[in-house]
Amino acid sequence: MDPRAELGAFLRTRRAQVDVADTPLAAGASLRRVPGLRREEVAELAAISETYYTRLERGRVGTISAAILDGVVSALHLTDEQRAYVASLVTVVGETGPREGEADLGSLAGQLSGVLDQLTASPAYVLNTACDVVAINPLGRALYAPVLEEPGGGNTLRFIFTDPRAHDFYTDWRSAADEGVQYLRASRARYPEDDAVSAVIAELHGASEEFRRAWDTYEVHYQGSGDRGIRHEQVGELALSFVNLEIPERPGIRITVYSAAGETTAQRLAALAAEVVRSAPSAESAASAQSAE
Repeated sequence: MDPRAELGAFLRTRRAQVDVADTPLAAGASLRRVPGLRREEVAELAAISETYYTRLERGRVGTISAAILDGVVSALHLTDEQRAYVASLVTVVGETGPREGEADLGSLAGQLSGVLDQLTASPAYVLNTACDVVAINPLGRALYAPVLEEPGGGNTLRFIFTDPRAHDFYTDWRSAADEGVQYLRASRARYPEDDAVSAVIAELHGASEEFRRAWDTYEVHYQGSGDRGIRHEQVGELALSFVNLEIPERPGIRITVYSAAGETTAQRLAALAAEVVRSAPSAESAASAQSAE
């Protein structure tokens, strides 16, 4: 979709979700059949003309000032992530401070792998901006085996939207799907020139009607923590809590660490970890295999 058309669609969905009762216009607002704000109300709250806002919503404005952007953000109650998304679709004049650049892994993946391997009791992995798994510890590999086996080589969103196993793998598939799409849209906002992000959006938009529906909600959100249910073919259903961490020096690289939410899952996760240790090659056999090569 053309960025200006995408901006218009986003603004319309946000406008429809703002209750006039939650704005300074509440006292003089009349009853309405359609929920949300009217264009003239957004314009008044943003301190711009109705004509200008209408042009913005119709995709006829390609450059705006930071002050106007902030006015629209305030009027529509947008989050910082949603502001960044809007800013990625137009040229903003007068921004203060540099925008974050595209994430660059460099040698970071190897360094993180060493750190993750020390987390023997917690599944953990690293995703890039496009939701590719770039590093994962042994317990995470055992937990996420179906994801890593998908044809793309380990993209969580590709697995969710194109692999039939995903609906059984996640106990709440919709929650996992929505979180993934919202993270991808946040990545698009923060790194509009990231080719990997653009490529996976285009791929999934063409391959999955469910992705298209989720993408067209225009939700932009980064979830720092939460709960996730996973069905593992070996140890059964797991109730997990997760936390997402970012590295300030490498924006866009996300570390996800899982922990057990409850005693039953703790026991099952421990059983899976024990199986990982049992199935791992010993140092002697690994050395023998290397010398044989």
